[in-house]
Parts: sequence; structure tokens; C-alpha cells
Amino acid sequence: MCPENHIGTVDVLFAGHHGQGPPSPVGSNTPQLVNALAPRVSIINNGTRKGGQPESMSVILNSPGLEDVWMLHFSLLSGQEYTVPGMFIANTIDDQGDAMPIGPWTAPPQGQQAPPAPVHNGPANWIKVSANRDGSFSVTNPRHNFTKMYAASN
Repeated sequence: MCPENHIGTVDVLFAGHHGQGPPSPVGSNTPQLVNALAPRVSIINNGTRKGGQPESMSVILNSPGLEDVWMLHFSLLSGQEYTVPGMFIANTIDDQGDAMPIGPWTAPPQGQQAPPAPVHNGPANWIKVSANRDGSFSVTNPRHNFTKMYAASN
């Protein structure tokens, strides 16, 4: 990230590294980057067990001017505090429990193997962004055919 923002603000930010962020080794989605770009919408290409950690979600959710966050999967790593409404999540968790986890799932310590992820058990949904010539755009979640329109920015 250059100390000078040569891009300006953006309408849509595709979060880096699956929505991982500080203090992870990849160091993506830092407050300096996300806040400088001030996205209206952020899309996170995460998995149920990769990305969407509380540190990164806090940065993204508190970005100035943010309207919505769309996620590819419900994140076990974020727990209830950093989870977006279900309309904005394209895929649920692979192995649905009796209740939504309250706190974030804790990954095993460095060097220890995590248990294998369950086999994907349903359709794989995507998130679609459609841009219009006038600067407006829409985002669609096909899991339940939810589309939200965003007016052109000023």
C-alpha cells in the first residue's frame, strides 16, 4: 500500500486473502488499506474455516462509508459478533450444528494439524456483481435469489 492513495474510494472491495487480515501472516485487509479505499460494499471470498477472522472483519465492518458485506460462506472463525445477516451469505456451513456458534472457532496451534473439513454437502453458490453504465450496481446471492441495488456514488 502506497502512503498516497492514487486510487481514491471504491464502490466494491474484493477483500484480499479470503478475508484474512491483521495480525495474520499475510497482513491483508489492514485498516490503512480498507479505510483509505472506503468501500461501499465488501465481498469476502472465504470458506467456513478460512477467512473472516474477527480482526479482519472488524476492520472491514468499521470501514467509513460501508453499506454491506457479502460473504461466500458463513465463517466459523468469526462467531456471531462478526457475522453478517444470512441474506448476504451465499453458502451455509458444511456441517450444520444445532445452533450458530457464539464465539469464533479456535484454530489449532501453529504446527498442529486441524481436523479435516467435512465434505461439501450441497450446492455451491456464488455472489454476482452487475455494474450499470450510470454507475449504479447490484449484488445477487443466488442461494435465495436476493438482490440488492446500489445507487451510483456521488
